[in-house]
Amino acid sequence: MPLLSKPRESHPSDMSAVPPVHDHRLSHVLSARSVAVIGASSDPAKISGRPLAYMLARGFKGELFPVNPSRDEIQGLRAYPSIGAIGKPIDLAIVGTAAAQVESVVAEGIAAGVKAFVIFSSGFAELDEAGKQLQQRLADLARRSSVTILGPNCLGVANSATGLIASFTTALEEAPLRAGGFSLVSQSGALGAYWLDIVLRSGLGCGQWITTGNECDVDAAEAIDFLVDDPDTRVIGLYLEQVRDVPAFRRALQRAAVAGKPVIAIKSGRSQAGAAAAASHTGALAGNDSLYDAMMRQHGALRVDSLSEMIDVASIFLFDSVPHGTRLGVMSVSGGAGVLIADGAESLGMRLPAFKDATCQALRGALPAFVHPANPVDLTGNVVQDRSSIAKALAAVSADPDIDCIVLFVGLMHSIADAFVQALSDARKDLRTPVVVIWIGALDSTVTTLEAAGLPVFSDIPQALHAIAGARRAQDWQREASRLPLPDTGILPGGEAGVVLSEWDGKQILRGQTDVLLPRGSLVSAQGTPAVPIDMVFPMAAKLQSAKLMHKSDAGGVLLHIASAEQLIAAIEQLSQVGRTRGLDVQGVLVEEMVAFDHELLLGLRRDPHFGAVLTLARGGVQVELDPDAVSRLLPLDAIQVEMMLRSLRSARLLEGFRGHPAVDISAIAARIGRLCAWFTAQDGIQELEINPLALRGQQAWALDALVTLSAGE
Repeated sequence: MPLLSKPRESHPSDMSAVPPVHDHRLSHVLSARSVAVIGASSDPAKISGRPLAYMLARGFKGELFPVNPSRDEIQGLRAYPSIGAIGKPIDLAIVGTAAAQVESVVAEGIAAGVKAFVIFSSGFAELDEAGKQLQQRLADLARRSSVTILGPNCLGVANSATGLIASFTTALEEAPLRAGGFSLVSQSGALGAYWLDIVLRSGLGCGQWITTGNECDVDAAEAIDFLVDDPDTRVIGLYLEQVRDVPAFRRALQRAAVAGKPVIAIKSGRSQAGAAAAASHTGALAGNDSLYDAMMRQHGALRVDSLSEMIDVASIFLFDSVPHGTRLGVMSVSGGAGVLIADGAESLGMRLPAFKDATCQALRGALPAFVHPANPVDLTGNVVQDRSSIAKALAAVSADPDIDCIVLFVGLMHSIADAFVQALSDARKDLRTPVVVIWIGALDSTVTTLEAAGLPVFSDIPQALHAIAGARRAQDWQREASRLPLPDTGILPGGEAGVVLSEWDGKQILRGQTDVLLPRGSLVSAQGTPAVPIDMVFPMAAKLQSAKLMHKSDAGGVLLHIASAEQLIAAIEQLSQVGRTRGLDVQGVLVEEMVAFDHELLLGLRRDPHFGAVLTLARGGVQVELDPDAVSRLLPLDAIQVEMMLRSLRSARLLEGFRGHPAVDISAIAARIGRLCAWFTAQDGIQELEINPLALRGQQAWALDALVTLSAGE
C-alpha cells in the first residue's frame, strides 16, 4: 500500500459499534475513536503528515481531525485552528511539535477534553538536564489530570484491528498493516520499526504495536499489562533498555504467564559499552544484567539476542507448533542434513528417540525397501517420483507415542514443489504432532502456501532448532510461573550499604532464626590465655574478628583443625599477630567447633537499589571464583521456587549424590532457605547477608561464615 493515496473524508460511524479492547488506560490510545493531529501537515512525507496519510490510506475506523491554524484543509480533511476549536472531546491527540511547545500543547488538549497523547517530539530526558525537567513536568501533568501520555521521544503506536496508525514510521510506507497475533512493546522506536517491517513482510502480521520512548507516563510494564488482556494478541515481543518500575513489570510478566501469552524479550545493555549507549538513547540507566535475566526467567519471559530470534520463536507459537516434549522425529531428503539436525538437537537439550516397532513397520510400507526406518529417517530422492510417500511417512512418525514433534528437512526441489507442498498440506490435517519444516532455498510461493496450511517454515537447520528449543523453554517457564501468586509489590529496594559487621556480630543477628544453624562458638580475647568453653569439643576453628576484615582466609585470619588447648592458645596468638601486622581494630577471636558436612553452597541475600530483595545461590567454597555456578531470583520466593533454583545449578547432581557421594535432602534445604528469605525480607535494617560456606548434610544447613551489612542509618 503506497504512502500517497487519494484523500478521503473521515467517517464518524466507522467505530460507533466497536467497544474498547478492555478497560485500561491504554485503550484511549489503541482503541481511539477520534484522533487529532496537532500541527498536521499537508505533506504526507513529513513527520506531522504521515499519521494522517497512513490512516486515510489504510481505512482508519474513526474520526480524524487535523489541527493547524495556518490551514483550512489538510489532506482532504477540514483543519481546525486549535484542539479546542474541534468542539468535542477527543480520545487521542498526536503531538510532534518542538519540545519547548509540547507542555503547552498538552495542557491545551487536557483543557479541551483530550484523554490521551502520543508525543513524537524529542529533546527531553535523553538530551540534557533541562530536557529531563521538562519531561518531569509532563509526567506531573499526566498524573494531575488523569490523562495517558505515550512518549515523549517515541515512534508511536499502531492497531491493525482498527487501522489506527499514530506513527511516522517508514516501515508502513509500502507494507499493509496486516493483522496477526504478534504484538510488540519497544522502548526503541527504530528497533520497533525494524520488527514491524519484518513481521509484515514475512506474513506473520501484527496485532498491537507500541513504542514507549522515554516513558514519562506509560512504561513497558503497563503496555505488557494491556496486551495480556488484548484478545487479538497471542504472543508479546519486547525490546527493553531499562525497567523503571520493577514490581509492576514483574506483575505484568506474571499475568502474561497466567494468561498463557508468551513474552519474548530482547534486553540491551549487557556490555559496558551497550549500557552507555542505552543511557544516551532514551535516558535509561542500564541495571544489573544478571538480575534482568533472573527476573525474566522467574516470571516466564524468554530472553533472546536478536529480532530474528524473537520472530522465529514467536512463529513456533503462532503456528501452534510447540512440542509437548523434547523428543523429535526427524525426516529428511538428505542423510547428511538428518545427522546435522540430530547433532544440533542434542546440543539444545532435545533428543531423537528410536522409533517404535509399529512405526518402523509403517515406514517400511511407505518407503522403498532400501530405506532404513531409523530416527532420523532418510526419505531419499524417492520422494521426487513418489510424492505420496511423504504423507504416509509423516502419518507413521506422527502416530509414534515417543515423538513430540516432527522436523522435516527439504532442499530446493522447485520442479515438484507444488505437488510436494500439496501433499504436506493435506497430510498436516490428520497429524497429532506439530510439524516444523526446514526448506533450504524455498521459493516465496512455497513458503506462503505452507504457512497458509499452518506449517512454520525455516530456511536453515540452526534457525529452526533454536526456535523449537526456545519455544519449549518459554512454555515450560510460563507454566512454572503461572502456578505462583502475583509478586508482592510492597518489597522496596534497598539504599546504600551502611555498616559491615564482624562475623561474630553478624551471627548474633542470625541467632534470631532457626532455619540456618550456627556452630557452637565463643568470642575470646586476643590477649592472654583463653579458657576453652566446657561445652565445646575439638577439633575447632579459630577466626580473627574485625569489621575491617571481610575475607579472612585471604589474609591468613582463619586456622582450622585445632586439636588441643595448646594448639588453640598458639592459634590465637598467631591470629593476634595478623591483626597487629595489618593494623586492624580487632574485636577478638571467634572459636567454633568444626562441623562435618557433605556439600557447601554460597547463599547471598541483598537489597538491590533497583530490583529490591534478591537471593543468590552458588556453588560454595573456592569454586565460587574458580568456576562460577550461580543463580539469582527476586524475592519473594517459596520453597518450590528455591528448589528449582538449586536444581538449576550445574553442580546440582553433586547435591543429588553423584557417583556415590552423599546426597542432601534438596526439598528440605530449599524449605529452610525459603524461610530464611522470608525472615530477611522482614528485617528492614539488614542490607545484605552472605553465608559462605553454607554447609549441608542431610536436611541440615549451617552457616560456617556470615557477612552481614546493615542498612545506612542503622
